[in-house]
Amino acid sequence: MFRQCAPPPTVRITGGALAGEALRGAGARELETLRRLNPMDLEICSRTLCLNDGSVVACRREFGREFVDIRAPQAGERAGAKAGLENLRRERERYFYVIPGCVARYDAVFGVGNNIPDGALAGWSLGLGVNTTVLPFEATGFFTPGSVGETGLWREFNAFSLPGGYGSGLLYARGHIPEAGAFSVSCLFRLNAPLEFDYAYADKGTLSPILSRVLLSEDGQYWDWDCPGSISPLMGFCSPHLHYDWSESITYPWAPWNEDFAANSETLQGVRRIEERCPGAPLLAGGYPGSPFVDGLGRLYPHPAGFVAGVQGVGLFIYDGDRLMAAKMSDFKSQYAYAPVLSDRVAVGVWHFAAMTYEADGSARLYLASEGQTDALAHFAGNQPVCALDAAFDKTASGVNSYYIISDLTKERISQFRMNPAMDIAMPRFFHYALSPGQVRLLQLEATGGVFVADEHEAGELVAAGYEPIVIGREA
Repeated sequence: MFRQCAPPPTVRITGGALAGEALRGAGARELETLRRLNPMDLEICSRTLCLNDGSVVACRREFGREFVDIRAPQAGERAGAKAGLENLRRERERYFYVIPGCVARYDAVFGVGNNIPDGALAGWSLGLGVNTTVLPFEATGFFTPGSVGETGLWREFNAFSLPGGYGSGLLYARGHIPEAGAFSVSCLFRLNAPLEFDYAYADKGTLSPILSRVLLSEDGQYWDWDCPGSISPLMGFCSPHLHYDWSESITYPWAPWNEDFAANSETLQGVRRIEERCPGAPLLAGGYPGSPFVDGLGRLYPHPAGFVAGVQGVGLFIYDGDRLMAAKMSDFKSQYAYAPVLSDRVAVGVWHFAAMTYEADGSARLYLASEGQTDALAHFAGNQPVCALDAAFDKTASGVNSYYIISDLTKERISQFRMNPAMDIAMPRFFHYALSPGQVRLLQLEATGGVFVADEHEAGELVAAGYEPIVIGREA
């Protein structure tokens, strides 16, 4: 139902002033009827009364606000319901929506620069992988350009096509997601194949002995993880995280370590040995003398299941093949009581709108809607740590999870990861506050077409042209 403390409805009277004032009572009755007919508390709904003399009373609710538009014909105007609706439609086009506070938006139409021309991220340009391309608007088959009346202010979006693997992805500046405090991200994306976990160490021609996973625990002693547990940023940052309360003796399945596994070993801080891998995952085992998993003395590799390290990161992720995850993970060893916010599995090859909000108190929400679900917005909620990210938090990314783990003792690369999803992404937006559900809903309508959502620098241009802003701020 409507909030009891909702602000009074906005009443606009256009056309014949005296005749319009006489219709205020009809406006109040129609609005009350609209309320009764909206038991599901729809964020956008309307009801219109057309009179034979061309008068129109249009009531609507949009994102918690109520509007009554009364349009009475002026002297000499053509009468009739159809003419009244056309006049009201023309005058309603003098309004536009604004969501304040966007610090970065990338439309991929005129290059790869930030479309927000002021603020801390003004002038930033995306870093593109060498195999990343721009997918023309016409090829997306999903959203349409937005515009405002006859001002010439228009919005068109292309998508970035990420093929996966080497040279795939987008890189943003560190400040796109703040190191501490509230933030939000939103985008359109299409996952073109489930994201697979990377077990290979391609540079060595073998398997990685160390696996980096999102580690979960209730007590800080026993740790578990999802299988297969792949992870890559949709809009965020992640990297392997070694915790120095852990320590294991380790040797590696490549030269010169595999000359003699027993004699060639080191004590590695930050990992734990595991006894089994996920079902179907390859083991570091088998082979013949001289192969990576048998040393020069014919002894098998002593750590067939390998070792596990944690993950740190913040943002919105492709996770476990075809799910979305909203999380903030800085130090898994001390922040073990926080499970990430997870979505249901998403359909591959289908466009989705997604958003994540993170409050300063750690409250996190994930929003998701698939192509064609213009009235649906799934909502998943949870809590994440209140913490500042450390110096390893380098650049926010889309579709890039490619890292090495390096031994502090030998400075050698001892594991490799590349989990870069094959996906398309469009309309990435960044905010340094937690968006309200109504604001997220409006961004979904922007993404699916038909609604122009102005940023603050565009609002000034529209106001100067005689248009009236409807500012959708954060709800209390």
